[in-house]
Amino acid sequence: MVCVLAADPPGQDSTASPPSNLTPLMRMKLDRSKAILEGLTLEEFEKIASNARALRLLSTESGWNVIQTKEYASQSRDFQRAADLVAEAAAEKDIHRATMGYVALTVRCVECHSYMRKHRIELMKLEVK
Repeated sequence: MVCVLAADPPGQDSTASPPSNLTPLMRMKLDRSKAILEGLTLEEFEKIASNARALRLLSTESGWNVIQTKEYASQSRDFQRAADLVAEAAAEKDIHRATMGYVALTVRCVECHSYMRKHRIELMKLEVK
């Protein structure tokens, strides 16, 4: 858990270079998310779909499930549904639906990272037990 939390320290300057403590899984997630955005702006549906599928796959990796709480599990399921929506919309060449799915995916990321920061102390106690 500490690795994922360290990947998103509070108060970090967003204009600075990417943090060196970003975990490989988080780096892959960020790279795939950026690629989806690029695909959306260029209407490259295969790029959108393949990166959404890759994000969905990443969410099943053991390193993804860093804590075992109902809220975290719910956040992960919501993320997976949003990734599926992006992939499906891209396969149907529906740029508007794919874009809305990407927005939902981004909201899921922000919400989960906010949850992790807000509950950092309690979550670290869970890890120690």
